[in-house]
Amino acid sequence: MDSSEISNNDKAYDLRINKGQLPTIIIAGHLFFVDIRMDMLRPKDDFLSRGIVFSEIRNYFNEEQNSYLIPYNPKTHEFQDIDLSLIKEFPKNLIAIQFSTEDELDRIGWNRQHGYELTNNLATKDFKMLFKAEQIPWDKTFLSDLIKSNVRFDNHKEKIKKNKSKGRKM
Repeated sequence: MDSSEISNNDKAYDLRINKGQLPTIIIAGHLFFVDIRMDMLRPKDDFLSRGIVFSEIRNYFNEEQNSYLIPYNPKTHEFQDIDLSLIKEFPKNLIAIQFSTEDELDRIGWNRQHGYELTNNLATKDFKMLFKAEQIPWDKTFLSDLIKSNVRFDNHKEKIKKNKSKGRKM
């Protein structure tokens, strides 16, 4: 680690610990506070929004990438759940966003919340105060295969229904 990295880590640490500043993440151009104590990503200037509550997005955790990939409504600045058993096309008013886990977004807040020393795991990676969520095209998500499967299942049910109704008429 060179001196500029130490300097950046020290500055970020000072902002978080001594100034009480929360880390932030930019999601689709909108700034959110990473608020571990409140279990959420809180929009900076939209007080009507529920934001993104971590306990509500657990089912969207991707173990392979150690990140969340969630449906997000850019108008309301909120996570918006999708009924996966009924979806037959990509959502029109939602986008897919991917971002790091709570312990990556605010290592100090995570440590404090879970009773660890505040500096636990800070030296292992860069300590940052600003993150950016990545927008993922819907066709590059798990929804693509799920939609195909749901459409096939509906077509199959429809075929069975037609065959049953033809059989009754005879």
